[in-house]
Amino acid sequence: MSRFTDSLGSLKAAASKLRSVEIARLQGVPGTGAVTIWIDGERARVLAPSGAHGASVALATPGDVQAASKAFEQLAPKPARPGLHMLRVLVGAPFVRYFALPWQPLPKPQDWISAARMQFVQAGVQGVEQWRFTIADGPWGEGRLAAAVPEALCAGVAHVCKARRLMLLGMEPAFTFALSKHARRMRDGAIAVAELEETSARAAIAHIGLRHGGQWTAFIALPVPDRIDDVLRDALALWDAPPPERLYVIGPGGAQRWVEDAAHIEWLPAPWDAAA
Repeated sequence: MSRFTDSLGSLKAAASKLRSVEIARLQGVPGTGAVTIWIDGERARVLAPSGAHGASVALATPGDVQAASKAFEQLAPKPARPGLHMLRVLVGAPFVRYFALPWQPLPKPQDWISAARMQFVQAGVQGVEQWRFTIADGPWGEGRLAAAVPEALCAGVAHVCKARRLMLLGMEPAFTFALSKHARRMRDGAIAVAELEETSARAAIAHIGLRHGGQWTAFIALPVPDRIDDVLRDALALWDAPPPERLYVIGPGGAQRWVEDAAHIEWLPAPWDAAA
């Protein structure tokens, strides 16, 4: 059976790999540095390379795009010296939405963007023009996973980076970023992947994707008030889907915090968490 990375190789395209090599080389040059900032509906925070949480700014209005942009502006580096100052932004709920797109014979990436916009409208979400869509490329014959981030948030981040001469490595949705980090530890097939984003000490948002035959077949976001076991069962019931062969959960802290029956779940630490 093929590895998860084989079916999602587009997450790390050849051009991105070449850029990563160049970035790694430059990080050893004086006057260069990289910072990662996490943004969700409650706060923006700086992440250390180890995943440890650094400075944090609470959003003045939770879930508000403008408040998120202002919090990001407060945390974004203000370089005192010339140099290559790199920045990566990770985006969590509610500022990102995901859609599983079934296979269509669409030859151009822009055609997939149009399909994602159509599904966005069909899902009943208003203001499709206010969202920026990204879709990982993939092999011919396979569906795609689309992500949408508010256009205003993207513009706010880009404006700060331009004004402060920061090199923006990318704005990456948390789910797809976590997949790219753990792809080699997953086996594809009939699987479910859940990514947890903590909202309080005992609660989280779960982004859950279902795969079968190398395809994303369904995606849903559900609140997790305590343990994720019941939430995963609810997702399968809503999809009217049989239990997957394997269930991967990517989350903060340890499995004992979120999982009641760990025997049926393969736990993977969130790459932005200090415990990772």
